[in-house]
Amino acid sequence: MKKTLLNKFILVTTMGTILVTGVGRNIFIKDINAFTTKKGTVDVSALNVRSNAGTGNNTIATLERDTSVTVLDEVNSDGMYWYKISFNTGSGDREGYVAKNYIKTESTAKYTTDKTFESEIAGFPESYKNRLRALHAEYPNWKFVVQNVDISWDEVIRNESIVGVNLVKKNAKSSWKSTARGAYNWSNGTWPGFDSNEWVAASESIIRYYMDPRNFLDSTNIFQFLNHGYTTGEQTEEGVEKMLKGTFMESKSSVKSTVPSATSAPTTLATTTATTAASTTQAQNAGPVADLNEKIELVGPTGESLTAATLPKEELPTVEDKDNGPGYTEPAPAPIFESTTEFNDTEHGPGVVNSDSIKESVSASNSTYASTSASSAGENANALSNGTTYVDMIMDAAKSSGVNPYVIAAMLIQEQGVKGTSGLISGATGIYNFFNIEAYQSGNQSATSRGLAWAGSGNTYLRPWNTKAKAIIGGAMFYGSTYSKAGQNTFYLKKFNVLGENKYKHQYMTNIEGAKNEGAMLSRAYSEEDKKGVFTFHIPVYKDMPEVPEAMPTGDGSPNNRLSSLSISGYNITPGFSSDNYSYTVELPSNVNNVNIKANAADASATVSGSGDIELNSSNSAVDIIVTAQNGTKEKYSINIKRGN
Repeated sequence: MKKTLLNKFILVTTMGTILVTGVGRNIFIKDINAFTTKKGTVDVSALNVRSNAGTGNNTIATLERDTSVTVLDEVNSDGMYWYKISFNTGSGDREGYVAKNYIKTESTAKYTTDKTFESEIAGFPESYKNRLRALHAEYPNWKFVVQNVDISWDEVIRNESIVGVNLVKKNAKSSWKSTARGAYNWSNGTWPGFDSNEWVAASESIIRYYMDPRNFLDSTNIFQFLNHGYTTGEQTEEGVEKMLKGTFMESKSSVKSTVPSATSAPTTLATTTATTAASTTQAQNAGPVADLNEKIELVGPTGESLTAATLPKEELPTVEDKDNGPGYTEPAPAPIFESTTEFNDTEHGPGVVNSDSIKESVSASNSTYASTSASSAGENANALSNGTTYVDMIMDAAKSSGVNPYVIAAMLIQEQGVKGTSGLISGATGIYNFFNIEAYQSGNQSATSRGLAWAGSGNTYLRPWNTKAKAIIGGAMFYGSTYSKAGQNTFYLKKFNVLGENKYKHQYMTNIEGAKNEGAMLSRAYSEEDKKGVFTFHIPVYKDMPEVPEAMPTGDGSPNNRLSSLSISGYNITPGFSSDNYSYTVELPSNVNNVNIKANAADASATVSGSGDIELNSSNSAVDIIVTAQNGTKEKYSINIKRGN
């Protein structure tokens, strides 16, 4: 479709001169003060590059994770921030537009020693400080507060690695998937699924990566550590309205054409669904899909051109509401495990809620609201056509719950997606559940029916949620009471309960990427000018953390790192060999100087080291055989040597 260039005009505001350019249906708002170019990398599996800012424009290329780009400019299109980038395709440089929150930028500011700032971050380990210094150089008004977690890092990982506590999409790289007992079927090489088989247990290595706060101390992902408290005057209706722009919650009334100050509300929230599992939307919730017959160039991290065959299957998305490129279908939602009690479910693992045992308590103020405002809330909720908007309901929810309305908006977009077509909010049964509380599959009961059953029962948090307003306000009250005010007042702590009661089990979602994705979504709401304001981030520090941040696993292919046989020529090992037993003993005469160890991998794609002819000496007390799977994961089998007379 031919686009018509509209007239350009100048707006003079208290912030300076703003250039507004209309192109077709998109309205671009930019500060004509010089934008500082910066280097960046793609921070998602596959990212669409558009011919212009906005999902309605053609996709001209798809960039793989870790592809280097140069950020040339920042553009506001239809309430969303986009980066204009330059990237190398191997045949030359190209330019295009990408969703801002999927680019991790490198700061161009240089840190100069600041004694006051150094004293402020003195409580952080050295491994945190360089990243915090880089952020301070770029955003000197930001504050960083250490949250000391009195638990060892390995203990936290051990508990979060229990099968079912953290999940990844079933089409994730194999190194992201657990092979622990109950998580992987070694006989047929498959992963048993959770919640309609769309999700599988996360591996320890990917849990380590996403739980390590040091991996997310950049200007985008740090927003998962932003406090969720509501401060009257700092978060406004205008800010919420801009966040809802382009979603099913957008107001029917026109959005005011104002440019916020650096300390006011954010000017937009990503109207794309996050890659997180908590969304209940399917492919029909996507935005405009690019013409898949057009020539789309796939570009790898070093600028090489890729084909669909060379790009991993799970990195070929088609849903455009995330702007991740062609070929992707959004899976069913990861179950939200709401637990305030010890309750083990053999299907979902520890932490699934027993609805009857939820602590039925609300603060005095919320109880008063519940008893006096339920009827009026209901009247407002069903009367969107009579003037009440989602903005109104979200602001009411913030006042009633004490939760930042921008956080509420981010959660609603995260849970229901851009289009909002989930059965949990359709109203078909007369019940609504906007926050997906208790919405997970259990036995023959679907996630939707379970979530609606909970929302339609009980009398706390404005239940039954038979109106949209009661569901949004009551859901926010539930979140504020059981999470935000219970030691889980950041996206990180909402996902990883390491400070509140009932640790490891009272966690809002199971998607391992949940906190990171919600933080990135919230970050996209803020322009570079907005980010010059004051923000306070609460960042966890664990006991006995490794000196180097945990790395993201990247291997794919077979995870089978087991042996099918293990023996020593002429000698017996005890106990007898079993592929899932990793420690053995052999008794050798004192005059034996070498042995021949035979070890065969169970999978032909795996490699074995440490077998064959092994020389022994007085220092040999054990021999280790290492099996490396196709995806790079390793397993160690040990043979302890005992010397006879």
